[in-house]
Amino acid sequence: MSRFYLLVIYFILFSAAVRSQDVTATLTADTNNVLIGEQIRLSIVVKTGYVKNISFPVFADTIGSLDIVELFPVDTIKKNNQIISFKKDFVVTSFDSGSFEIPPLIISYKSSDLNLREIQSNSLNLVFSTIEVDTTGMNIRDIKPPIQVPFSLEDLIPYLIAVLGLFIVYYLLIVAFGRKKHKTIKAVPKYDPRIPADLEALEALQRLDRENLWQFGKYKLYHSKLTDILRVYMHRRYHLNALEMTSGELIDELRKYESNASLETIISILNIADLAKFAKYEPSGEENSMSMKNAVSFVNQTKVLDIGVEETNNDNSGEEA
Repeated sequence: MSRFYLLVIYFILFSAAVRSQDVTATLTADTNNVLIGEQIRLSIVVKTGYVKNISFPVFADTIGSLDIVELFPVDTIKKNNQIISFKKDFVVTSFDSGSFEIPPLIISYKSSDLNLREIQSNSLNLVFSTIEVDTTGMNIRDIKPPIQVPFSLEDLIPYLIAVLGLFIVYYLLIVAFGRKKHKTIKAVPKYDPRIPADLEALEALQRLDRENLWQFGKYKLYHSKLTDILRVYMHRRYHLNALEMTSGELIDELRKYESNASLETIISILNIADLAKFAKYEPSGEENSMSMKNAVSFVNQTKVLDIGVEETNNDNSGEEA
């Protein structure tokens, strides 16, 4: 019985050894002697009748002292719908002369017993040569100097067009920026002079509130429109160039006309608006609603009272008394 087990073990080991011998790796080249800078195509062929998982070596930019120009994907060769070999090609070159040896390449594969095994290819010798010059010959001459081509007007035209184009661009820039420096830009807000400033502002604020801009995440647009309405109102109310002033400049001018209570209201509105417009700040719902309430309050606090209506009311109240 013990001999039987020994024979079985020997048979298994012998089969594995035979199968491992069936896997071969061969490295070949389409030529082995070229001039420097020329390219050589190399091929690794792994022949096997049963191995399915082959791992070729991973190449970087070089292999040994040679530069890799191109890598090709792995190709398979089949016979009777069975894979009998794997092939991987790559192209190398060298810009130095001499003889270069490619060392044996290691290929990994899984055998039938699912063990990871390795096999080596053969090494390969490649020669890159330089062009030999026969210095004994009588026909050796110096390198010819560059040929002088006659210069014509047609060759000059593209350069003249380019220079003219630069001058035109330069002139346009001077004109554009020069006008901006000497021209005082003053924004003229759009409004209907027949409608009192406070009524027009309150109606515009109501329309803005119905647009629900901040409810849809359009915080910057909401606060831009809100402050523009107030700036148009202040332009009409105080005769200020409010649309061209910064928030700080506008507050400084308003101090000449309004009390601290009104100033605190407009300061709160402008601070939140500047954060939303220039700092990508997203005000809360309470802040957005409060800005609208403060805007209405500011207009009502600072509007011009109709003296005629007040006098009429006073007269009526006197008669009733």
